[in-house]
Amino acid sequence: MDAVPFDYVTGGDAELSIRRIGTHGHRSGTIGPRPDHVVFWLADGRARLTADDGSSWDVGAERPMMLSASVAYGFDTDATAMTLLHLSPALLGGRDGHGDRGGGPAAEFRQPDAADPRIEPLRALLRDVTGRVLDPALPADERAALNRRIATVVLSTFSPSRSDVEHRMRRAIRFVHDQADRPLSVADIADSCGLSERGVQDLFRRRLAVTPMQYLREVRLDRVHLELGRSRSGALLVSDVARRWQFTHLGRFAAHYRARFGEQPHETIARGPGAV
Repeated sequence: MDAVPFDYVTGGDAELSIRRIGTHGHRSGTIGPRPDHVVFWLADGRARLTADDGSSWDVGAERPMMLSASVAYGFDTDATAMTLLHLSPALLGGRDGHGDRGGGPAAEFRQPDAADPRIEPLRALLRDVTGRVLDPALPADERAALNRRIATVVLSTFSPSRSDVEHRMRRAIRFVHDQADRPLSVADIADSCGLSERGVQDLFRRRLAVTPMQYLREVRLDRVHLELGRSRSGALLVSDVARRWQFTHLGRFAAHYRARFGEQPHETIARGPGAV
């Protein structure tokens, strides 16, 4: 069965950007730790969001939710459209999304309750400014001021928190992200966090509803997608990038890529900065 195509609309700058994504049909998967924080909201439908510490939320349409940069999430949704607001940790007054590389743990944010009155000002602001963020003609000084305004409201909506305990799940996730370009096994991932193979399998299934190797595959797909999307050369070979991220069977790679991103690898390159 063919994967469902996505529709993308993007705009912004390195500090703050908005991505509108449209698709159809049920979607599920994982979102690993990333360089930036993401506030997302659904235009319709519902989503089930689960953090790697076991916390979970049932999310309805128009409820802004924060995906903290250092946290991995599992998701399951029937939404046909959603908007993602990407914010750099620096804009929110924190270190980079890798935390320990910036000199300390990365900030995490608490989710307010669905009825929390702090949500409405953010919801209203996002309705008001999304079009301006997406406008490529917005002057740089106005964009910088708009970014600061949005960041101020985001920080008043989501309270930062810090974890004092290094969870085994976080160690396993960090290992996967740091070593994703190397041949890895379940045993390697288990060793990285001091668990048995069965223990790490159970941990990933309970927290993210995937196996460790499924999570590793999605991380590698994300790395390929990022590399292809940044390509400035039409001569870039998809097969070379795929093999660099340990995809040796190119047919299966192409099927997994389309299922995750709703497009073929060459379509990602065509949307990148090197497109003619």
